[in-house]
Amino acid sequence: MTPLVTLTGDGTFRAPTPLEAARLGLPDDPHLAALMRLRSLLGDDVEEQIATRLYLPAALGTDETDHLLPATLALLAETTGDLVSYGWRLGPGMGRAWQHARELRARLLDAARIALLGYEGPLMTTALGPISLAGATFLNSGERTLADRGAVRDLPLLLAEGLLDHLAELRERVPGARPHLLLREDAVAGVHAGRISTPSGRRNYPAVPAPEIGMLWRSLVVALEDGGLEPGMITLGAGANLELLRAAQDAGVRRMTLGPRRMPTLETPDGRALWEGVAEARDAGCSFEIVVDPRPGGKLDPELERLLGIWNRLGYSDAEAAGCTLLANTGVSHEVHTGRIDPSTQPELSTLLDEGAIEGLLRVAPSWAERVSS
Repeated sequence: MTPLVTLTGDGTFRAPTPLEAARLGLPDDPHLAALMRLRSLLGDDVEEQIATRLYLPAALGTDETDHLLPATLALLAETTGDLVSYGWRLGPGMGRAWQHARELRARLLDAARIALLGYEGPLMTTALGPISLAGATFLNSGERTLADRGAVRDLPLLLAEGLLDHLAELRERVPGARPHLLLREDAVAGVHAGRISTPSGRRNYPAVPAPEIGMLWRSLVVALEDGGLEPGMITLGAGANLELLRAAQDAGVRRMTLGPRRMPTLETPDGRALWEGVAEARDAGCSFEIVVDPRPGGKLDPELERLLGIWNRLGYSDAEAAGCTLLANTGVSHEVHTGRIDPSTQPELSTLLDEGAIEGLLRVAPSWAERVSS
């Protein structure tokens, strides 16, 4: 039976503090403690028609290298770099911070062998996509990677190779896991609109056309599919833009995230065109995963009510929203998307999901399932 809704997170999870670990009877090791806690929350379906997708947290926030950007950089095949004064630099020589990011990934994989012993079910890996990496990292010259077209063209293949190696290691440690990949393109809107500033801050890098972005996504998708991942096993955060939506479709993407908070309303021409594009993509076989903020004050219910209201106005019933995925996020991706946060900025610990956020998602699931079952 197809579930009415599936619940998962954005690939982050704040590691329990020593006091929290002691209270919950968890081990001292933060990687092991986080995985055990996540398994207890998302390791089993909530009920028959409410499914969950357990994920391997790419960011625990234990230190400045334990975040999604360095975790993704640590995956890049045959690539080195370091954390310098202006951000994460790609280039010759592996610095201590880069090496530490790789060590953290290895520790997490080792922890998965223990915490997920005997687990059988979906297991998601999360990474930043190549467009966001290009806008968030720097070259030896101090320019962003976005300035070097050759380096940008290499990123999808380097990322795909690293991800496939990572998934192979994960399968060895958790044989019963069914892999799923979430590629977060938090900065794609800024890259596409030409909002990413140069190091001097006096100008922005030129806007990158949607077809060019689509070609980079296509390179990534083809490489991942050649490595054994089917289209349904890959979710892409393609942004809230009709050109990018169509570029993702042309690239072979069949699952995309949808952030109601960043989507324009039907009352504007651009908004109506985008929502109609979403409906057309859905009718063409694409699936959408809804990005929501389930924390207290996150206004989750109004967000979903607004989404269903727009869905109804497009001519669809509530029941036709059945089968979607709710993906928890604290809102940081929206801040990067709108340009309020530079993609190269070191994130605050508060931007990571915690136990309360996951519990909030679990609480809203029954009402959503009931709504779309009618």
